[in-house]
Amino acid sequence: MAESSLTRSKQEPRAFGDFYREQAVAITRYLARRVLDAEVALDLTAETFAQAYAGRRTFRGHTDAEARAWLYTIAQRQLAGYLQRGYADRAALARLGLERPAAEPEELQRVEELGDMADLRALLAQQMDDLPQGYRDAVRLRVVEELPYPEVAQRLAITEPAARMRVSRALGHLRTALTPEISAEGIS
Repeated sequence: MAESSLTRSKQEPRAFGDFYREQAVAITRYLARRVLDAEVALDLTAETFAQAYAGRRTFRGHTDAEARAWLYTIAQRQLAGYLQRGYADRAALARLGLERPAAEPEELQRVEELGDMADLRALLAQQMDDLPQGYRDAVRLRVVEELPYPEVAQRLAITEPAARMRVSRALGHLRTALTPEISAEGIS
């Protein structure tokens, strides 16, 4: 059984470059297809590999498959953290008048193509159009406009629990419809 480049990097830090080259495209694609934003995907990819490098000595596996699974776990955690703090971070940056450094247009285009994001956006738009109007409005207000549930309820002239239910059901429908497309790259 051949030792993974991640395992080798514990003793030879330069071997981490090999691990990066082996996994970077797949991780970028994985993240791009989930956030549908090339710059965010690049940021999350960079943070994933930074975490992997910093924690490489804690990796207990030996094979390439184990190393890949470990890396995807880090990527999933980075994604979850981004989604949990994303709204707050964007609001804080806006309040401070700061902007995230922009990636080069060629790099963004490459990530867009890598994640097949145009097709995913078209599918999402189609699925949104298929939702009942009340569900579509609830998702737009809560997810796109980032309004709190009480305000969503007020704007839709419904109760807050009803607003939560509409958003939950609509997102569940979208998740079911989009999961096969988002997961097309597979984790192997």
